[in-house]
Amino acid sequence: MELLDLYDKTLKRTGKTIERGQHVPYGFMIPIVAVLVYNDQGQYLIQKVAPVKGNYYASTAGHVQSGETDFAKAMLREMEEEIGLKVKRDDLQLVKIRRYEYKFTFLYLLESNVRVEDLRLQREEVESVSWMSIGEIEDLCRQGLFNRTHYELICDCEKNNHFK
Repeated sequence: MELLDLYDKTLKRTGKTIERGQHVPYGFMIPIVAVLVYNDQGQYLIQKVAPVKGNYYASTAGHVQSGETDFAKAMLREMEEEIGLKVKRDDLQLVKIRRYEYKFTFLYLLESNVRVEDLRLQREEVESVSWMSIGEIEDLCRQGLFNRTHYELICDCEKNNHFK
């Protein structure tokens, strides 16, 4: 059982928790972390989520577990768990916190030229990973196969010139 801390709309912990998968009560929020890994060729490291988890394409992301108050460390944990990518905290760049109806998404960027074959995938979460261009991501989005929120985050970062 994975517990998630509930926050108020100002991002203060409330001292209450819920089990992952439960409905977030009205007026409360949960934090989510996401990372856009990009390389020096302008491609993004995209994972195909395992069929039992939805069978769609997205960037690496996950829930902040109860007791985790350092969201960058939560992102490092998620990357290592899901795709076996170990990086230093200083390699992550927080670029935005986006608020949704019941969650905050902390979006990080990571520049890396990691080879796909060097990654170790958590098979119950991730079916595969590959480097993709924005055009390939747009094609998947048009087909309804790419996580729409993650696509919007990529577009927002490109529009605001967050990538080097």
